[in-house]
Amino acid sequence: MTFSLNHLVIEPAGRSGGQSALSREVPQLDEVRTFAANHSAFDDAMRAFYAEVDSDIAARSPVCTNRGHCCKFTEYGHRLYVTDVELAFFADTMSDDRRLPYVPGVCPYQIDGRCTARDARPLGCRVFFCDPGADWQGPVYEQYLACLKQLGRRFNIPYRYREWLSALSDVTTGERSARRADR
Repeated sequence: MTFSLNHLVIEPAGRSGGQSALSREVPQLDEVRTFAANHSAFDDAMRAFYAEVDSDIAARSPVCTNRGHCCKFTEYGHRLYVTDVELAFFADTMSDDRRLPYVPGVCPYQIDGRCTARDARPLGCRVFFCDPGADWQGPVYEQYLACLKQLGRRFNIPYRYREWLSALSDVTTGERSARRADR
C-alpha cells in the first residue's frame, strides 16, 4: 500500500500511475488512523524507534528549565517540524478529544507545562531542550530524521517535512467538517 498525508492515496504496493482507490486533498483523521491502526508492524517500528530516541536522549541527561514554554511556539520564538511518518503514528495513537481548544501558535496538547501527548510526541519534541549545554541536539536530530526517512520508505509513506501546527490542522480539518455536518 502507498500512503500519503498530502493527498491521501491508498493503492496496492507496486502500482504506479492510474486512478487510486482513495484520494483526498486533505485526509480525514480517521483515514490516517486506519492506515496506521491496520499496520501493526508500523506501530511496532515507531514505538521501537521512539524508545531508542528516548534512551539516547536520557543518557545525555539534558536539563529542562522552561517547563513547557517551548510548546508556546510563537511566544518562545520557534517552530516545530514533523514528518508524515510521525504524523501518521501520532494520529493513530492520540485521541482528538484530548486536545485543548485552538490557540494560535501553541501546541494543543500542552497543559500546564506538561505534554499530554508524551508517548506520541514527534522527534523534535523529544530532542529539544532549552539546556544551554545541549550542543548535541542538531546532530542527534539529523541522525534520527534519517531513520524516519528509512521508516517512511519501509512503509511506503512518502517523505514530507512540515510545520507541526499546520500538519495537525490538515489531518483534523476533515474530522471537524464531518462533525459539523452531523449536527
